[in-house]
Amino acid sequence: MSVAEVPMGTNISVSGLYSLADPLKPKIANSLQEWDPKAERRVLWKVDLLLMPILTFSYGLQFYDKFVFSSAAVSGMLDDLHLTTPVLGTALVSTQRYSTATAAFYWGYIAGVLPIALLLQRVPVAKALSVIIFIWGVIVMLTVTVSSFSGAVAQRFFLGLVESAVSPGFVLISSMWYTKAELPLRLGIWYSATGIFTIFSGVINYAIGHAHGALAPWKYMYLVAGSITILWSLVVLAVLPDGPSTSHRWFNDAERAILAQRMRGSGAGADVRDIKMAQVFEALRDTKVWLMGAMGAAIYVCNGGVTAFGSLIIKSFGYSSLRAILLQTPGGATTCVSIYVAGYLAGRCKNTRTHLLALSCLPVMVGAIILWRGSWNERGLALFGYYLLPTFGAPYVLLLALVSTNVAGGTKKACATGAVFVGYNVGNIVGPYLVNVKQAPEKYRTTWIAVIVVMACTMLASFVLRFLWAHENARRDKDALASSVPARPESVWGTVKEGAAGSQGSQTSVLDGAMQVDRDVTDWEDRTFSHAHARSAQLRGGGSSYEAASASATPVTKSMSCGRTKHERRHTRAPP
Repeated sequence: MSVAEVPMGTNISVSGLYSLADPLKPKIANSLQEWDPKAERRVLWKVDLLLMPILTFSYGLQFYDKFVFSSAAVSGMLDDLHLTTPVLGTALVSTQRYSTATAAFYWGYIAGVLPIALLLQRVPVAKALSVIIFIWGVIVMLTVTVSSFSGAVAQRFFLGLVESAVSPGFVLISSMWYTKAELPLRLGIWYSATGIFTIFSGVINYAIGHAHGALAPWKYMYLVAGSITILWSLVVLAVLPDGPSTSHRWFNDAERAILAQRMRGSGAGADVRDIKMAQVFEALRDTKVWLMGAMGAAIYVCNGGVTAFGSLIIKSFGYSSLRAILLQTPGGATTCVSIYVAGYLAGRCKNTRTHLLALSCLPVMVGAIILWRGSWNERGLALFGYYLLPTFGAPYVLLLALVSTNVAGGTKKACATGAVFVGYNVGNIVGPYLVNVKQAPEKYRTTWIAVIVVMACTMLASFVLRFLWAHENARRDKDALASSVPARPESVWGTVKEGAAGSQGSQTSVLDGAMQVDRDVTDWEDRTFSHAHARSAQLRGGGSSYEAASASATPVTKSMSCGRTKHERRHTRAPP
């Protein structure tokens, strides 16, 4: 029985829900009795109003400086920093140095992402991120002091090193506040800032490109981006809490109790500060973690070429440099729409995330085929194909959601998230080198073939993941049904005593199926853990073995949400 299903008038014992030192324990009984769906929706709405604007704008700033690099490439930076070299015997120039400077950011990202992802478990995450955002703003502004190829490579490396904290930190923050069913849409919202800031930065850089001052236009682009980032770091420091337990400024005791119980009931997030080496080694042995990392690499091969070379590719259609900057902005709209649609469907419809991930790769492939086989003399068709490419953000968001909902254990989840981000960087490193200026007359044939191949591989990998999780769920359900009493930990969070006042009544564990969250166990260790992929062959319920064995004793209330019940939404992982 979930907390939300406790009947009115039920006597509630809260022993075990919190430690004796927990300041919320005196408040919990009243908050549980007063908790109704409307109260939970009000709290969720407050969380959205607090977190989504901050995470979205912050993530957008991370993309902003990447877009500036692309815009600067057609605003004088290539010549000023010696990022191109002549191709002997031709009128062409090689962009090999530009590709190397682009890749240097992601080498720095790779160097920092895993250590920083683990470090963020041990420090106040919001405060740490505000300091990191400030430092990255300073590094962005210092770009104007660079005057050589080697300086550009060094600047890009250290910028990537610092920014490697942002995505893992935001995934960690999101998993602290949102349940498994709520995560895909919220991850999609802040990740869609890549599209929003494509529009925003395109307009800003287009305006700055017309500036005539003491500095080159590309330097003003970096000064504006760095200044905004530094100012925003102060907002993050002042507003963003480190977690639900430290959100006294924004939520009262009753609301924080609801937040705590929501996450205990979901199992999506746990504020775990210890790094467990056993979980690190388990992540290294888990084939699915490696597969998800490879998927991150495949998806972001597209970004490595499209973002860094976007202005140059559009300029190849026959547009001026400034016009090419402005014409990148519609790609931001396709990014946003694809992410919002995928996130909404993943949160609403059961057992679809792996299918949606595969389907969301198709528009990217269509765009690559148009650019490869279509005529660039037809500018409208070429632009249409180009605007389909940024929809690769949708499968990436769904991949992050799969990690958040199918990997348990604080340290193991951090490692799995880090693996995806390492893949993200590998793809971004490979991508720029696939854009060969010598193939410009052939419309960068190798680039588009590579995009088609990696998207096809991503589709295949999503179905492999689905099969592996389905097989594991079926095996666990079979083991549970073979036992008269399903295994579960001795330490549960308390009991609910039901019955009339003065009668003894029966006892039912509070938040069935979620006992493992506070114990910080992995999906391998928790035999009641259910991977969110599809209905298992035997039980057809998609929940854990424990839930299946006790389903007959658990109240189930139907609700319109792609066929799911309240029991399924509260006790199972939101399907992929």
